[in-house]
Amino acid sequence: MADLKPVIFKLNGEKYGVDISLVNGIEKEQEIVAVPNSPENIKGIINLRGVIVPVYNLAKKFGTADISPEDSQLIITKVGEILIAIEVEGVEEISDIPSSSISEVPPIVKSAKTAYMKEIAKLGKDIVIILDVAKLLSEEEQKDMKEFLKEQEQ
Repeated sequence: MADLKPVIFKLNGEKYGVDISLVNGIEKEQEIVAVPNSPENIKGIINLRGVIVPVYNLAKKFGTADISPEDSQLIITKVGEILIAIEVEGVEEISDIPSSSISEVPPIVKSAKTAYMKEIAKLGKDIVIILDVAKLLSEEEQKDMKEFLKEQEQ
């Protein structure tokens, strides 16, 4: 495994990371507009410098408590060809993690529902779950998201 440089963030007290090369930006204090009848894990949309971007509710996907608006930050990334904002509790740091501190996801944790878990990294005394953003949305979620975005453009 190669060295890793992830953006480390918190979600309900746990640490997660996304490879910095996949991050388009980090935003704070964006007004999230709720959209009725949006796909299940979509919290709403934001206007990011003239581009409508859906906000993905990672807490809901993980089955944890929702994030309070004053604590949230948005990590802007792409899933396939879809630009999304992932709502997180707060970006903590950008780290350099040597390959010796990175391991595969244990087989007992791997499943179709956890395909987005790419690797496990040890960062000091903390464990960081590295996410594979390409697998964050299921095929059905990606399809729903594309339809949702088409509707927003009309």
